Amino acid sequence: MQVLWNTLVMCCTGFVIIISKLISNAMYEVLWYNMPSCDSRIILFMILRCQKRLTITAGRFIDLTLEGFTSIVKASVSYISVLNAMY
Repeated sequence: MQVLWNTLVMCCTGFVIIISKLISNAMYEVLWYNMPSCDSRIILFMILRCQKRLTITAGRFIDLTLEGFTSIVKASVSYISVLNAMY
């Protein structure tokens, strides 16, 4: 049960990272320079905020990026499939 719960938490975290990446891509595609100044300031602030890397800290030792997260999930799934095949 704990393995299932941890897998669900990791998938939800990956979903949040992917959504954040989609939002940043959408902000770059907006024609902010044709907007009124009050709206363009908000868009520029969001663009600056999206330039910061979103990382997950694993046990206060390692910062996980999206690539590192996906490799860990792939390894976890392969270990689970091997354990399932053995038993």
